[in-house]
Amino acid sequence: MDNPGLYNLGDKAITTALTDAVITESVSASGSSIAYRDRLDGMLSATIQANFTWGGGGTSVSVRIETSLEQGANWVEVARFQFTTQSAMKLLNLVAGNEIVAIYQPAALTNDTGKSGIFGTRWRCIISSVGTYTGNTALTVRMAAR
Repeated sequence: MDNPGLYNLGDKAITTALTDAVITESVSASGSSIAYRDRLDGMLSATIQANFTWGGGGTSVSVRIETSLEQGANWVEVARFQFTTQSAMKLLNLVAGNEIVAIYQPAALTNDTGKSGIFGTRWRCIISSVGTYTGNTALTVRMAAR
């Protein structure tokens, strides 16, 4: 892999309802602000950790991890975490080398699942939440790329 390491896919304090909010922030090789992590050529696995700290209120938070093989023109969902009204940490390991024996047509995943075998060079995190969260409700998402 070109750039193995730990990557921040997003940090977000959650107070109001959100719909498809990209929480990934990074800087391109040329120094421009971008809403994804790039330069991940040759990645063989991605361990993703989502930490949800519930402070009060709200109903649910959906966390989607997406990758792009087309420089961000189209995104494919490869992991989905779901949180409700309790703090939790969830982890998922995706592997690039899984043999895919049938054509895969990208689709929304069900809660707390992932799709191994599809690795683009760009990755991002998108969240949606329902309800008004109070207190110190927050989400952090990290990816260990190898």
